[in-house]
Amino acid sequence: LFQGTVIDSSKASYVVVRLLGEGGFGAVYKGKRLLDVECINKAIISRVRDQKDPSKEYAMKVEKKLQSRRHSKLKMEIAILKLVSAERAQSHFTTIIDRGKKDTFFFLVMQLVGRSLANLKMARPMRVFSMSTGLGVGIQCLEACEDLHKYGFIHRDLKPANYACGLGEKKRVVYILDFGIARKILNSKGELKAPRQSVRFKVSNIISPKLWTDLKAHVNVRRQHPR
Repeated sequence: LFQGTVIDSSKASYVVVRLLGEGGFGAVYKGKRLLDVECINKAIISRVRDQKDPSKEYAMKVEKKLQSRRHSKLKMEIAILKLVSAERAQSHFTTIIDRGKKDTFFFLVMQLVGRSLANLKMARPMRVFSMSTGLGVGIQCLEACEDLHKYGFIHRDLKPANYACGLGEKKRVVYILDFGIARKILNSKGELKAPRQSVRFKVSNIISPKLWTDLKAHVNVRRQHPR
């Protein structure tokens, strides 16, 4: 999606501000909610009325519709966020604002968070957190996992890049992100599901497009110039 793209839902309209990141399953954008949007000569003019915070921004996750994919990855993310977000008073899961689908993509509008733990760590002297910060962050990360496991889900992609701090009053709260490859491991009786007999696994589905392109180029070079 391009900057200025408007996405309409049954509740509101949202305009894309900028790209935040992208991966194998789609992209995440920063967006603003508009109560009244007009498009004139392809230029977007927004009029916001009776809105307490017209500058409020959100995270907008967009996933392309693919015939080769049976289910939307966002469906799992929405299910998890709806189940787990109210588990504790200070939730480690972002709030769902809106969701919907278009002809070519699914979208999810969520609470916007700040920088990831990976980025915050890289910005620190010697690229390490202090002892107190590390312990505090670690406890919150474990709380998020505990809440997720209570409902029978495992994340399967835990790393500093998938945790982020909140914004404003929530700046000291750590949020767990990205449930694209999460899996439910308990059945309706609360018992562990039997392991799958076979797994359809594609590396291209779990790494970024750029890295996948680099890997393919590397393999081609090795084939052309074997040792």
